[in-house]
Amino acid sequence: MKKIITLAVASALMMGLSACQSTAPSINLTQAGEEIKIPVQPQKIVVMDFGALDTLDALGAGNRVIAAPVSNIPAYLQQYHNAQVQDSGKMKEPDIAGIKAASPDLIIMSGRQNNFYKDLSAIAPTLNYSVNAGENYYSAVKNQIRLLGKIAGKEVLAQEQLNALDLKMDAARQLAQQSGKKAIVVLHNDGNVMLMNQGSYAALIFDELHVKRAVNANDLPVPDKAENGRPARIMVDNQFIAQYHPDIIYVVDRSKAIGNTPMRSDYFDNKVMQNAGTQIVNLSADLWYLSGNGLESLNRQIDEVIRPLNSMN
Repeated sequence: MKKIITLAVASALMMGLSACQSTAPSINLTQAGEEIKIPVQPQKIVVMDFGALDTLDALGAGNRVIAAPVSNIPAYLQQYHNAQVQDSGKMKEPDIAGIKAASPDLIIMSGRQNNFYKDLSAIAPTLNYSVNAGENYYSAVKNQIRLLGKIAGKEVLAQEQLNALDLKMDAARQLAQQSGKKAIVVLHNDGNVMLMNQGSYAALIFDELHVKRAVNANDLPVPDKAENGRPARIMVDNQFIAQYHPDIIYVVDRSKAIGNTPMRSDYFDNKVMQNAGTQIVNLSADLWYLSGNGLESLNRQIDEVIRPLNSMN
């Protein structure tokens, strides 16, 4: 009889343990119009968004990353280009078969993999770390960082680092307002330099860090419609500089970021630049074009934006 009771108790304990394991904690989210469950403290994570990767790294959870797009990884995250981290494929062409074989608990994607969301979510719960352009940029980024902190079981540390980031952001805003210097942001791609007066780069530099715009939207010519029906890009050349006299040109070099020919150092005429009093600031191409929206990337971006304001005061 004692043996029967002992076996019954052991069986009940095993059933209870099994039930606990099958109801692992998770976070319910609405994403792409559907309800999804994201596991808490996943141990095997595929990360295809570098801002998410540098946030996990800053939170001490980088050892859980089993795959990332290591062939495109920015220089500041080179520690993840190692034998322990599998290549998850190209940024816009993830290796679906390789990711599936890795058996991740969680996949973190960026907007560059939107076309593969269904394929990825069929493998494991998939979090889209993208920040919508229509949202308040900094607030949206902080929400994403808090979410990663919760997922990683590092909520307190995430909030502590966000508090420090808030102080840094406030100091940068004060510097930008005091400097009086005005700037434009441009994107270089294949020999063309285009104005980026709106969007994520501009949202951070102008809307969040409060660097003054050298050119307001109302002052710009109305661009012709491109073939896709959207407004054509406004090209920035010597004539543009001579007309608007920006103090700073922040350059995001897409070509350099993806391994193509970077912007020529003599793209702008020296005399035009001197007459306009304009300084070129080449932002770290891989940081700005391939990454962002993370704890470490945002810290680095703030440093790069305020550096010329410090030197010009």
